[in-house]
Amino acid sequence: MSFQKFSIALQTHSNKNMELKDRIINETNGLLQIKSCRLITMDEIANNLGISKRTLYEQFKDKSNLLEDCFNMNFEKAVNESNKIIESSENSLVSILLMLKKANSSIHTIKYDYIKDLNKYYPEIYQKTFERHINFQKELRNKLLLEALEEGLVLEDVNFDLLQSIIQLNLFYCSKNEYMIQNPNHSLIEIAMMHIFIIIRGVSTTKGIEIIDKYKEIFLKK
Repeated sequence: MSFQKFSIALQTHSNKNMELKDRIINETNGLLQIKSCRLITMDEIANNLGISKRTLYEQFKDKSNLLEDCFNMNFEKAVNESNKIIESSENSLVSILLMLKKANSSIHTIKYDYIKDLNKYYPEIYQKTFERHINFQKELRNKLLLEALEEGLVLEDVNFDLLQSIIQLNLFYCSKNEYMIQNPNHSLIEIAMMHIFIIIRGVSTTKGIEIIDKYKEIFLKK
C-alpha cells in the first residue's frame, strides 16, 4: 500500500471513530436529560446504539471517562453559543439576558436532582466540568457588566459580586424540584426569567431599562 493510500485509510478510520464517539456522547447526553447518571449503564448505552460493549469500551475506558467527555463537549458548546450571542446582540446588557435565558434552559434540561447525583457519585467530574461551566459564565457576565457600566446601561454603585450571587441563587432555586412544587402553574423557564428580568432591570439606568423593555417579550416568552 502506498503512503498516500495508507494516509487516506488512516484518516477514514479516524473519522469513523470520531463519528462513533460523537454518537455515543449524544446518546449519553440524551439519557442524562431523563435519568440520573447513577442509573445510566454502559450496557444500556451499547444496546441503544446497537453496538457491543467491547466497541463501547474501545472508545471510552469506563463510564466516568464517558461522562467527563459528555460534559466537556457540552462546555465547549456553551462557550460557542455564548460567543454567538455576544456577536449578534445589540449591546452587553442584551447579551447578559440572552445568555442567562440560555443558561436557565440548559440547567432545566438536566434536572436539579440529577446534578446533585453527579456531585455525589462523580465529584471529580462535577468539580472539573460543571463548576468550570459556572465559573466561565460568571467571568463572562462580569466582563459584560463592566462593558454595560461603561456604556451607561447599569447603575454606577451596583455591587457586582452581590449581583452575581443573586443571579446564581436564582439559577439554583429555580431548578429545585421542591421550589417548583410550590409554583405548579408556571414553567421553570418562565419563573427563572421573570426573576432575572426583574434583577437586571432593577440595576439598570434609564437608558438600560429602555433597551431591556424593548426586548421583554423575548426574555419573558414562555
